Amino acid sequence: MQDGRHLAELLAHHRSYRTAYLDWAADHDYPEPAALHNYRRALVGWYETSMDPERPYRGDVLDYLTTVAAVYFGQPRSTEEVPLGNDPLQHLPHTITLDATGQQLLAQFESLPEDCRQLLLLADYHHLTPTALARALDDPDLATLHDQLEACRTRAGIDQPDYALHWPAVITLAGRKDLLSTLTKSPAPASPTTSATPTTPIPPPPPATQQPNNAPRQQLSPAILLAGLLFGVFLYLAYTTFGGTSTGSLYDRYFAPYPNIFADQPPQTDEERDLQRILYYYDRSDYRTAYDELLPTADAYPVAPLYLGVTALELDNPERAREWFKKIPADSPYRDAAEWYSALAQLAQGGAPIAIGGAKASIQQLANSPGHPYQTEAKQLLSDL
Repeated sequence: MQDGRHLAELLAHHRSYRTAYLDWAADHDYPEPAALHNYRRALVGWYETSMDPERPYRGDVLDYLTTVAAVYFGQPRSTEEVPLGNDPLQHLPHTITLDATGQQLLAQFESLPEDCRQLLLLADYHHLTPTALARALDDPDLATLHDQLEACRTRAGIDQPDYALHWPAVITLAGRKDLLSTLTKSPAPASPTTSATPTTPIPPPPPATQQPNNAPRQQLSPAILLAGLLFGVFLYLAYTTFGGTSTGSLYDRYFAPYPNIFADQPPQTDEERDLQRILYYYDRSDYRTAYDELLPTADAYPVAPLYLGVTALELDNPERAREWFKKIPADSPYRDAAEWYSALAQLAQGGAPIAIGGAKASIQQLANSPGHPYQTEAKQLLSDL
């Protein structure tokens, strides 16, 4: 079960890795439409393995996306050694083939009303906890929500023993189709060098006959009816509700983790090599481990409070993030970055007028600071507020 965080991460990855992935695809002469299709397929694979309670993938996300996409393109598998458990090839999405009974169950699922289908997808494919599901649908009555979910399962026929055995495969197949469709419709990041995501329909799985449903429609709550209509943008709503870094689309659009300072300049001392070791987790989005490892070094490295603050943002704690940014002295080379991320942290604190007002004032100050490395971003963000 998940609280929606994996959905939040999926949306963030869909935007943040797109440009790097397309650069990789261009280097391999893969046509962009096919590359984007396999990008979405690989993202769905990453999403499923990230939720695996027994063998989740915890390696580099971009490495997973390019490795799995290469497999989809028919590229020979690499024999390069990787850390145990971090080999993307050990976490490939499993192929699903439905027999006649599974096809019949899929047809029954697809003939359900939209609200029932989406409710079942949220519960049984995305594995949202009851509390997270209630929050996503703005329906605090867990008992009512449970009854509605069970009514939808009954209508799908999952209560029948033969169908129950096939249900995990059927809902996974349906979930993949729905998620691919949603990612296809999701807009690309705003960038002058990034082309728009094509809207070519995703090829369907093995055909299933769609059957009409003439049964009387059960009256579900308005929240669930609305959720069915809005599922095309549910990933955005899930990110703003549960995400580790955002409570609004503007924050999500402008936030990007501070880069690894050793990306261009290798460490020169034992202390720097120790910091580089810690940033291994940071680079791989394992922010909980990174935060725990960075914590004892807060006073040892001038850049540590900045990374602790950014990591706190990733862990959905903007208040704590701002405390770390305040620890960076005015003469520090990392002060400019701390000011930018502190302003974003205020934006991440939500819709309270005091938080938005404080964020706007901080961003205005940066926008009016000639020579500030984040002045351009601040001006753009200010125009969007």
